[in-house]
Amino acid sequence: MAGTGAILRQQVRPGGVPKRTRRRHETRRLRDWRVRNQWLLPALAALLGVVLGVMLVDATPGSALGGLAWRGTPREARSVLSSVLGTALTSLSIILSLSMLVAQNLAAQYSPRLIRVYQRDAGNRIVLPVFILTGVYCLVAIQRFGLVPGDQEQPRPAAGMAIVLLIACGAALVFQVLHTLQLMRVENLVRTVANLTLHVARGLHRRRLTDAPPVAPPPPSPHALPLRAPADGFVADVDGAALLARAEAHRVVVHVDIAIGEPVLRGTPIGWVEPERTGVARAAGESESLVRAIALDGWRDQDADVALGLRQLVDIAIKALSPGINDPYTAVEALDQLTFILCGLAHLRLGPRVLADGDGRARVFLRAPELRDYLDLATEQITRYGAGEPVVVLRLLRLAGAVGQSARHLADRQAAHATLERILAEAERARTDSPQLGMQQRYAREVERAMEGAPLPPLPALEF
Repeated sequence: MAGTGAILRQQVRPGGVPKRTRRRHETRRLRDWRVRNQWLLPALAALLGVVLGVMLVDATPGSALGGLAWRGTPREARSVLSSVLGTALTSLSIILSLSMLVAQNLAAQYSPRLIRVYQRDAGNRIVLPVFILTGVYCLVAIQRFGLVPGDQEQPRPAAGMAIVLLIACGAALVFQVLHTLQLMRVENLVRTVANLTLHVARGLHRRRLTDAPPVAPPPPSPHALPLRAPADGFVADVDGAALLARAEAHRVVVHVDIAIGEPVLRGTPIGWVEPERTGVARAAGESESLVRAIALDGWRDQDADVALGLRQLVDIAIKALSPGINDPYTAVEALDQLTFILCGLAHLRLGPRVLADGDGRARVFLRAPELRDYLDLATEQITRYGAGEPVVVLRLLRLAGAVGQSARHLADRQAAHATLERILAEAERARTDSPQLGMQQRYAREVERAMEGAPLPPLPALEF
């Protein structure tokens, strides 16, 4: 461990993780909670509806809200509000029916894992609160108008606001229908998944800007204590900054052996804690404090899970290659997006993380996939199910070549070469008598030369 500290001492900023970085992590956690919480915006919309309903019914005719006034009696205002409420509920039923059909189609035709993409879509997150705001507002205003005495005609701002909200509901209905139709186009769907995946990967890359240079972690000593999972679930995120702060406070070294996206069982070891001297870890009892920096969830989520985005595109491709659907070109479109993602990942910092304290001592070792791991995930299953389809094989060969050209590390370039050979071998076994086999072999040799520095060859005409 002293040797590791000597390597890192001159390469880490003093003071450990800066306060600005910790504040950024806190802001990110708050933002992630806001995005994942499906009830936050509807609850705020309902609260706003209550406030507007009370405020506008009780507004005086000469107030600043007079521009929204709709002249009429309390009975006429209630009638307007009831009509707006009925229209909003009818429109909402249309949107909910459409949403159920879209969710069913996404799960059946592409992948059940794509439902979360539709659920998190900005259109769904905005449209539903608009209808909740309108409905709650109308209900509260109708109830308040029942308490208004008299039957005189005068400006009613509450009725005018109801008309404004009705227009907003109509616009939301049109927007949702058109937006859903666009999202359901497979080209837009795979591009949306790819953009989300790259956004997550770039966010993880920004976390690594304060990391120490990667070094091989030492093996556990006889005094090492296991770090155990507190519950069943999937690893949703690992807060490296919090782990480093707690490891430095307790004067221990933390090794986490699970990566984001992996399943864990309650009580099973997910790493170990190495005390600087015997008994410190037991006396401090910091294992529970350390494990709280590892977020577990009941399912995988894409907030910090790059592999899940790749898995979604792989699911689309292999579902399209199934005999029941038989849509190779959808698989091709998924492979194109996988190529974009992997080439984008090649320019980011990947692999295991090492976090050091202010003295340059490595305190936290975190496991994370390399580019070659993502390459295997993106190609292995598609190769198995699509080896008999020439257009899919050519796209797979091109993917391997593009990754080999973009990779910065020798091990990743070697993995791209091995992937190319595996794809070609699977194609040869699947179609030994195919007339396109010779073309695939020639294209594979051209791609192999491209990985050595030549330009990537254009796809044969068969691809188009």
